[in-house]
Amino acid sequence: MGLVEPSREREGNLQYHLHEQEDGRFFLYEVWRSQEDLDRHHATSLLRDFMTELPQHLEGAPEVYFGAMRSPYPG
Repeated sequence: MGLVEPSREREGNLQYHLHEQEDGRFFLYEVWRSQEDLDRHHATSLLRDFMTELPQHLEGAPEVYFGAMRSPYPG
C-alpha cells in the first residue's frame, strides 16, 4: 500500500490501483500519460527500494504485462 499514494502523486500518473484477488495474489493496475513518465517513476528510489525487497515476499517470479491503451482515456 505504501506505493499507491506516492505513485498517484507522480507527474504523468493517470491511474494506480492495488488489487488483491481471492487467492491472496496482488496486482497493480497502472496507467501513465507516457513512457517517459513511467520511466521516471521506475527510476524513483521508492520503486527501486520496493523492487529490491519484493523477491523475499514472492513464491515465484512476478508477472509483468505492458500494453497500449486503445480506448480514449476520459478527461
